Amino acid sequence: MLDFLLKNWLVIVTALALAAYMVYLAVNRRWDKLRKLAYKMIRQAEDVIVGTKKGQERFNLVLDQLYGIIPAWLRLFIPRSLLKQKLQQWFDLIKDGLDDGKINKSV
Repeated sequence: MLDFLLKNWLVIVTALALAAYMVYLAVNRRWDKLRKLAYKMIRQAEDVIVGTKKGQERFNLVLDQLYGIIPAWLRLFIPRSLLKQKLQQWFDLIKDGLDDGKINKSV
């Protein structure tokens, strides 16, 4: 077994690197799709949950819905806490874009 690994170490390392890159691409593509879905869900939550002081309720609703959409295999790479951080970043970008029409960290 050790002899096989030593003779084929380059092939094994290349295969592992390729597999890691494929997982990286899959996760990044999912982030883009999740971001687009989050934007739609945020707009829907604004329409459904009306009233002041309801921001956290809206946020939790969107977070629960987004996490439910993520496939089980991808949840191994995207824990709920990470999705919560990303959702907050996306929401901050929306707010920044709405205040003056530009994303320039002016909020």
